Amino acid sequence: MISSAIIASLDNVTHKIFRAAQHFQTLTSELEGYFKTNPGHLVAEQQTNPLEITATFQAKGPIPALIPIILGDCLQNLRSSLDYLVWELVLAANGNPGKKHAFPICETAALFKQNVTSGRLDGVPKDAVTQIESLQPYQLGKDWQKATLWVLNEFNNINKHRRILLTVLRGGESKNNIDVVNVEGQLWARGPMPSFDENAEIGPLPINTERQVQMNKQIFACVTFDEGSAKGREITTCLKTMLQEVEKNVVPTFRAFFT
Repeated sequence: MISSAIIASLDNVTHKIFRAAQHFQTLTSELEGYFKTNPGHLVAEQQTNPLEITATFQAKGPIPALIPIILGDCLQNLRSSLDYLVWELVLAANGNPGKKHAFPICETAALFKQNVTSGRLDGVPKDAVTQIESLQPYQLGKDWQKATLWVLNEFNNINKHRRILLTVLRGGESKNNIDVVNVEGQLWARGPMPSFDENAEIGPLPINTERQVQMNKQIFACVTFDEGSAKGREITTCLKTMLQEVEKNVVPTFRAFFT
């Protein structure tokens, strides 16, 4: 007689994370192509002092629709990997997972308890439930909205149930040390990008006697989220943080349940 038993494994979880990583690579390629079109420019504003100006960075047009679409695909695969994890944990405990099972991401302890009571984690080993609770955003107290899993869940819900995520091209001065490299004659920045406010003022910038602006600051532009807890943050920096959190910090802590 051939057994039809399903063996619990993290394979499906890691496959989903891998697919999210593939979307991430596609996204970076699309962004490189977008920036090669020089999609923004500085708009100068004369100051009272005739020897200096300030400026703001302005986009020449909207972000190509494909960029936030790929962004959403990456988020959905990454968020799904956590629900897959709960499914496999139930199987590992010889249970029968169903539609109610999911990985809760909650801003309060009361909401987490409500998710447990409603059956989200029925059949999950007690120690695994404790571990899931330790990963909840509310563990950060008043900073719960800064939790990586919260941002992942927030944006995934918008993308999955409402609409394509809002993104915008923003630019400004960088006060961080960011590496700038020459790639085939073009300058590219590498490193964690700062958060940019809308219409952030750049300058003042000095003007020489020939009425030429002396650019003595590092000016960067990037595509940022335009809503939610990560508004103003560069999208690939946020995504990379989410990928690393799930792949390196969350999933490995549950491997013991599959040995």
